[in-house]
Amino acid sequence: MDPVPEREAHFNVQLSTGARLQASVVADSTIRGCSTGGLSLSVERDPALLSRLARVRTLQHGLMGEPVGGAAAAIRAPLGTDSGLKTRLLELLSEAAGPIISGRTFTPLAEVGLTDADIDFLLRKCGARRSRFRSDSGDHVGTTVALSAVDALRRAGVRHDRATASIEGFGKVGSNVALELHERGLKVVAVSTREGALFDADGLDIPELVPLAERVGDGFVRKYSEADRLPSAELRVLSVDLFCPCALPWGIDAQTASRLRCKVVAPGATAPLRPGGERMLEGRGVVYVSDVVSTCGGVLGLRLARAGYSPREQTASIERYFTSLLECLEGLAEREAMRLREFVELYSQERFERMKQHAETVQGDRDASSLVEWAYGNRLLPAKLARRLAGRAIELDMSFDELDSMRAVEWARLGQPG
Repeated sequence: MDPVPEREAHFNVQLSTGARLQASVVADSTIRGCSTGGLSLSVERDPALLSRLARVRTLQHGLMGEPVGGAAAAIRAPLGTDSGLKTRLLELLSEAAGPIISGRTFTPLAEVGLTDADIDFLLRKCGARRSRFRSDSGDHVGTTVALSAVDALRRAGVRHDRATASIEGFGKVGSNVALELHERGLKVVAVSTREGALFDADGLDIPELVPLAERVGDGFVRKYSEADRLPSAELRVLSVDLFCPCALPWGIDAQTASRLRCKVVAPGATAPLRPGGERMLEGRGVVYVSDVVSTCGGVLGLRLARAGYSPREQTASIERYFTSLLECLEGLAEREAMRLREFVELYSQERFERMKQHAETVQGDRDASSLVEWAYGNRLLPAKLARRLAGRAIELDMSFDELDSMRAVEWARLGQPG
């Protein structure tokens, strides 16, 4: 069971015009009173789901050495919310939650239904400073999902260059997962959106599908004529080696998990499984890749961007660091005789607590790494020098060893929270 969130805020505002804001912010953790995480437009704003999303963010920050707490937020809105209503909802949120956002108790990042431009608008309305850094989180999550999937297929005894894959959700993350899998030699045989699914046993033409989806949105499944069209739900019962849920969180319950016909599940969505789903998969012998690991590319990419890395350098560094991370985590989990997912969460939490303690006790307002990022962000350092100075700290944070493992196990044995 996840720990109780550190902070929660819920807003329910009714205007005379009939417009209503229903929104929630959940901070699983903070460092120096600050947290960050995704803000989504959602048909529901289940506090339990937001708590899990915020929890995953905390664990990813611990794993990636990002010294800020983890949070999540949602604005209740219908599917297909038009731009006018979205703008009004963001204005209402700025009025209701302005102090939380401007004070950095919660710094939002664009998730489902929102863009970076929407977040910039919200921050401006709150009087908060907008970051000049941009990292293509969809690309980076696609990279870490694909690398996780290839590794999990190996553990399941399947050669990735002979594997078949299906992808649920073909937005920014799902389409990038498809491209990454395609480039690594996997055969993507099916993809879906809320408007339907496409299937081709010989493999879909992913390089053709992605730009089509970018042009016409979810309706590309009705315009593409080189594959069989299926109802969206049928994608889940196709027999494939790899299934990648990249749509909404909590989309797979125990009953749905019992019907999946795959050897590996590697999610591109955070918290894709409802309670009971993972136990069902495990009981059926399906390898489930922890979303803490598979979707962490966005966190690492943003940290690299703040340290002066170019988009191409971010991608190359993520490939290098993440491959090493997978090898180390598997080796350490095996040494501790623990299931990989359980070890990852324990290991990440202990690293987060150690990072929090250091950040909140270090002399002055900032440690050296944060100072470099601050100076680069304020254009006081050129990118090349920032990358050189901050790169060493990132290298150290991405070094995973037996000492870290022993600390985590001892930390848990002593009954620390988390």
